[in-house]
Amino acid sequence: MEPLWDRKLVMVTGKGGVGKTTITAALVRRAAEAGRRVLAAEVSNDASTGSPLMQRLGRSELRGTEPVSLGLNIDGVRLVPSAGHRQFLQAALRVRVLVDAAMRSAALKRFLMAAPAFPEVGTLFQLVELLRRDTYDHVIIDLPATGHALGLASLPRTVLKVVPGGLIGNAIREGLDTMTDPQRSHAVLASLPEAMPVSETVELHRGLEKLGIRVGGLILNRLPLDPFTDAERDALDLHLAQGERRLMGSREFRRLDRARTARQRFLNEAPNGTPQLHLPEIGGDDQAVLEGVIRELGGPR
Repeated sequence: MEPLWDRKLVMVTGKGGVGKTTITAALVRRAAEAGRRVLAAEVSNDASTGSPLMQRLGRSELRGTEPVSLGLNIDGVRLVPSAGHRQFLQAALRVRVLVDAAMRSAALKRFLMAAPAFPEVGTLFQLVELLRRDTYDHVIIDLPATGHALGLASLPRTVLKVVPGGLIGNAIREGLDTMTDPQRSHAVLASLPEAMPVSETVELHRGLEKLGIRVGGLILNRLPLDPFTDAERDALDLHLAQGERRLMGSREFRRLDRARTARQRFLNEAPNGTPQLHLPEIGGDDQAVLEGVIRELGGPR
């Protein structure tokens, strides 16, 4: 995972429920502890809702769409389509009263959020504005689940074909240039040792690579401890095959079997050369899990 620490933009994504928000928070903390200036960003459709990422970084809530200090070396921000839309209108109209009037229009807001690709363009516009400030060593983003991550990388390209220049076209091109530059940007994909998340992660890896986004790390999260030797496993398999279904712990043994199979598939099917990190299952509350992931991650040297 070492190359990640040389990238300006790190995008964390994966199937919902795999722990990507905790992994994002752990990456932010590791970079900050090494003296890097970090912007922790979370993509959301509504800035007024709670923020799981900011909560893990010690902030109970985060209102608004401007970066806010979260402590030593860390700022936090919500990437919200409406913020990007407002910034675009501000750049285009240059008169605040007109921008405010436009953003108060319910019809316009509905259009901007419902029109194909416009929410993704708004998010990308806000991200570009933050990257232009050049304030941070790293911008680490907790992206939405798999399909939304692909949409952020693909849908603005459709708009770019229609609007190749101007404020929108130039911002889209600038954002995509950063996202697809392997020297400036990497994606981190999180998964679980289960069949469906592994399948989705492998497909997401291929999809992002097709879009020109380099995957710099694969994280298999919550890998259960397997205490059995091969001989013990064979003996238990034999007992279960003979109908000893009431064997205490048989359900957990089968869960370990599924995790083992998924892990092997993760190793076999992930594209060669992509660094992998397998994180153990960590018990406790959210903060205990976060501290455990931070210990396992390693960090900048």
